[in-house]
Formats: sequence, structure tokens, C-alpha cells
Amino acid sequence: MAMTTRNARLGQEVSRTLRRSPRNLPQHLKEKLEQPKPEREPDIETLPPIVFKGQIQYANDFFDCAQICDNLIQEVKYSEKIVPVGFDLEWPFSFQTGSGKTALAQICLKDSVCYLLHVYSLKKLPAAFVEFFCHPKVKLVGVNIKNDVWKLGRDFKEFPAQKVVENNCMDCGTYANQVLKRSCRWSLEKLTAYLLKKRIDKNPEVRRSKWHVQPLSDAQKTYAASDAYVSLLLHMTIEAKAAALEEQNHENSPKPLP
Repeated sequence: MAMTTRNARLGQEVSRTLRRSPRNLPQHLKEKLEQPKPEREPDIETLPPIVFKGQIQYANDFFDCAQICDNLIQEVKYSEKIVPVGFDLEWPFSFQTGSGKTALAQICLKDSVCYLLHVYSLKKLPAAFVEFFCHPKVKLVGVNIKNDVWKLGRDFKEFPAQKVVENNCMDCGTYANQVLKRSCRWSLEKLTAYLLKKRIDKNPEVRRSKWHVQPLSDAQKTYAASDAYVSLLLHMTIEAKAAALEEQNHENSPKPLP
């Protein structure tokens, strides 16, 4: 509604100015008119689904979770760049009691493999789990990702949520607004539709299922892995758009005189 009102005012201002002096349109109106209009958000229901089809590695005990995190630490340690990590959590929810304890942590560093760590039964997170999430080369990416990090900190007191939020998080919604010059409140579903032209399967039966009960079904595993995978894919897509815009601006910038 606010955007429609601003556009209407701009149109009225342009119309009045053109009637007064068609050849002398003020610079600030020229700039506004020259800016491309934001692409309309698509109808999500009409889009094809996006599903993670890579390998899913599932761990449901302390040792296996620690081993996976140790391996991931070694992987990011030798990386020359910051490593974006698609991240998400699942937990049981009841309309009577509200949100339960974190049940599952999803980690995705590449499109070929996703790690699902079932932590519900753990009394304490492995040290390697905490070390990985705090690693200076790790950047957790996702939509509204900081809320998940705070949730993990509430459920596991040894997890330094504030430190991770301050140093290791990048929200894809905020990043998208910065690059695309928008001011939207994105959900993972809406941003996926807008940027990837795909639909996330938010089957309510799976989304509200008993995430704390083992073993997880194949449908639960695919659902959980897809969210982390999409989070990583969104970050990579926005990063590519940012690089393309930077290159375009560089090409259009005035060239120095010889």
C-alpha cells in the first residue's frame, strides 16, 4: 500500500512537471524514472518444487555428531575463503505447550551433501559442534537465521548464541534487500519463489511432525535437507547478483582521460 501511494505521488509530480516544462525534468525525478521497477513476486503455487537430491548424512548420537563436525572443521580450516553454510533447525511444536527443544540441526556446505544432526536426546552439544559454528571461516546463511541461533542457545546453555549471531550469521533476506534495493520482509518460501522461481514443499504434515522421535522418515529427512540446501542456494544466487551488479557499475563508470 505504501509503495503504491509513493508511486502515485511520483506519477503526479512527474505529470505536473511535464505539463510545466517537458524538457526540464528535475534530475531526482529522472533518476527515479530510470530505475528499473522491482520484479513482481510470483504466484508460489504455480512454481515447480525444489527438492534436495544430494546425499544426506544423518547422525543421531553424540559421537557421530562430533565426528561429522570434526570433519567439517577440517574442511573449512583449509579453505582460502569464508565458507557459507546453509543452516536450519527443526523442533516439535504443540499448540498446547508451544515450541519444544531443538531436535534437528541441518548443515549444508555444498549442493552434493547435507548433514542432519539429531540433537534432541543430547544433554550437551559436542565441543566440535560449538567449535564449527564459531569458526571464523564459517558464515551461517538462511532467512531469519538469527532466530534459529538464539533458539539453539536457549536449548543448549553451552552454545554461545550471542557470539555466533554477532560473528557467524548472514541473513539472506537482509542481504537480498541490500543487493536488490528492496525493503521486503522475506520468508524462506517467498525469497525462494522470487529469486529461484521455485517452490519449497511446506507440507504441513511433515512440517508439524514429531521431529524429536527417531528414526526420522525419509520425507522428514528430505524436507529438512531441502531447507538447508535452499538457504545455501539463495546466498550463492544473491552473491552472484551482487558481483554482476558491481561489474556492471564498474563498466558504466566514467573512464579516466588518457
